[in-house]
Amino acid sequence: MDHALSFDPQRYNKKLAIIVPYRDRQAHLNQFLPHMTAYFQRDKLDRNIAVTIHIIEQVAGKPFNRGKIKNCGFSLVAESCDYVCFHDVDYLPLWADYSWSPLPARLIWYGLTLQENWHRFFGGVTLFDNALFRRVNGFPNCYWAWGFEDTELLLRCNAMDYDFEKRDGTYLSLQHPRAGLDAKGQPTQEARETWGLFKEREGKIAEFMKDDGVSNLNYRLIHKVPLANNAWHFLVDINP
Repeated sequence: MDHALSFDPQRYNKKLAIIVPYRDRQAHLNQFLPHMTAYFQRDKLDRNIAVTIHIIEQVAGKPFNRGKIKNCGFSLVAESCDYVCFHDVDYLPLWADYSWSPLPARLIWYGLTLQENWHRFFGGVTLFDNALFRRVNGFPNCYWAWGFEDTELLLRCNAMDYDFEKRDGTYLSLQHPRAGLDAKGQPTQEARETWGLFKEREGKIAEFMKDDGVSNLNYRLIHKVPLANNAWHFLVDINP
């Protein structure tokens, strides 16, 4: 992360909104919020960023749709920020870089719970300039439960000829059961079905991204509640 070793005002004078897709992780959230507050108060460079945190919770009753929840978060906060960070609630930054970039950026590498491909992994903690996120039409809305929304988002970036920064930050991982795997560590039926959907779409990303994403998002905001230290909780119904 050599670009973070010197202070560049252009990277730190923009407003950041951290978007956290959330459901049934209260113990993690209880650690995440105070940790993030402390991090942005104390980090030598990131403390210069004007940051807000937005917990986007999907109402119960349907399988979790992370891509659509993230799109909801972007829709709810985009007018109040310059760029966004999509952030899993179970990763806490130790040494990271949340400064603005004109390119997409993957902020996490050290501390990932699974072995990933350094060149292709684009999940966990990712950063987008607002205008760029709109140009790729955000995440797909079609993946329910354990999905491939992050993988397809990277393919959308590739289709628009956008590379992504690999900042290789170090994070503390909070343990939890691995979604999409059964007790024996094998993919669940639901995960296999989602894999099949991804394979159907994989060769037609440029076609699908035109009409599946932020541009056709449909949801209902149930409530917005302020939390401590520039954080908010949103409850949304993504099946209005």
